[in-house]
Amino acid sequence: MAFKDRKFVRRITAKPCEWCGWQTEKRDAAHIIDEIKKAEEYNALSLCPNCHRIFEDKIRPKLYSALKEFGKLPESWKKSNKLIK
Repeated sequence: MAFKDRKFVRRITAKPCEWCGWQTEKRDAAHIIDEIKKAEEYNALSLCPNCHRIFEDKIRPKLYSALKEFGKLPESWKKSNKLIK
C-alpha cells in the first residue's frame, strides 16, 4: 500500500536511506504497518530500492515471526503472501 500524501512522501524520501545512508538516486517511502492510514513519520522509512527489497524479503519475515510469537501481529501482516514461506 502506497502513501497517498505526496508531500509526505517527498519529505520522507528527501532523507538518505535509513539503513545504508545512500543519498543518490531515488528512495522509497516504505510503510512499517499498513493499518496506520494517516501518514506518520514513525510508520515510514526512507529506503533505497536495495534496502527496501531487503526489508520486504528478509527483515519483515523475521519481524513477522517475532511479533506473531509475541501475539502483536498487525492485521495487514497476517494477509501478506510474502511472509508465508
